[in-house]
Amino acid sequence: MPTRLHRYDVPGHTHFLTFSCYRRLGFFWHDSIKQIAVDGLKHLQVRFRICVVGYVIMPEHVHLLLYPHPRGELRPIPVSTLLHAYKRFIAVAGKKRLQALASGQTGLWSAPLSRWLAARQPFWQTRGYDFNVDRGETLLEKLNYCHKNPLTRRLVGRAADWPWSSYRYYEWGDDSVLAMDWDKAWPIRW
Repeated sequence: MPTRLHRYDVPGHTHFLTFSCYRRLGFFWHDSIKQIAVDGLKHLQVRFRICVVGYVIMPEHVHLLLYPHPRGELRPIPVSTLLHAYKRFIAVAGKKRLQALASGQTGLWSAPLSRWLAARQPFWQTRGYDFNVDRGETLLEKLNYCHKNPLTRRLVGRAADWPWSSYRYYEWGDDSVLAMDWDKAWPIRW
């Protein structure tokens, strides 16, 4: 396995990103932690003015589709900058929330999570996956992959039953969790 992940910040490209919780622990089983991940996306939308195309928050990992260009600009923000801001936002708020949840009971919902909290380990795995999307068909394929992920894992019976993805926004315009920025046009004009 290569020791360094190479990112290519190409103007006009969308990025499909996947990253996991430390040792794939299920930090996101609790809805309040999933909400922190969604709040992190809102943070990216406001702070960097980028286009959030799609997402899914799974129990131990996250998939994102980002068009990393500030509105009206051709030059992308480096994906490493966006990921650092997003992951830091979640790690800080997520650890605080997990500590609060653990203090209200005898521990977290699994022994490995309780041990993680006591040992003060990192929140995220070091590596992740970054795929440049340069075609509309590929973008739709990755978005569908995100939306089907909870079905594949048998967390729900229908994609509509998992509120922690962009599926309901695209299917019904439901922005109660998070509004997406993409208007479904290709190429993306932002």
